[in-house]
Amino acid sequence: MKRLLLLLFICVAFIPSTNSATAQEEGDFRFGFRTGYYFGAKAYGVGIYGTYGIADWLNVEPGVNYIAKHKSSVDAYCDFHVPLEIATYWHIYPIVGVSANNISENSGSIVGWAGGVNVGIGLRYEFNDRWSINAQGKWMWRFPTKFSDAAIAHIGIDYNF
Repeated sequence: MKRLLLLLFICVAFIPSTNSATAQEEGDFRFGFRTGYYFGAKAYGVGIYGTYGIADWLNVEPGVNYIAKHKSSVDAYCDFHVPLEIATYWHIYPIVGVSANNISENSGSIVGWAGGVNVGIGLRYEFNDRWSINAQGKWMWRFPTKFSDAAIAHIGIDYNF
């Protein structure tokens, strides 16, 4: 019975509204939760983010993820997206950004921190004019060079205010 109620809730909550969903427009703000996997670090992360429409064709997304690995702490980033509509309710967006993170065994000191440049691609599905889910794949070039680069896969859900 619980599974049936959960399925019914999911079907009702995520039926697209009569208003057509559009790409994030200038001045729109989304707030969301995200989880992901850091392949180079072999660690999971969970975090929050906000996406703001700088222009109809450009979004900025600052966020922070807690890295669930022994002696690791956070990945703070700021990415830029260019949303492109590929079908009704579906958008694909290239990602370029920067990050500062502590995905190492030396998290107790500044030695464990690294900077990074993010490049990737994302996909967003808008259930209605308020709710959407997204998936992202990013490559993070980390520096100084003693730190290994990281491939990251994220999935998230957000609310458009």
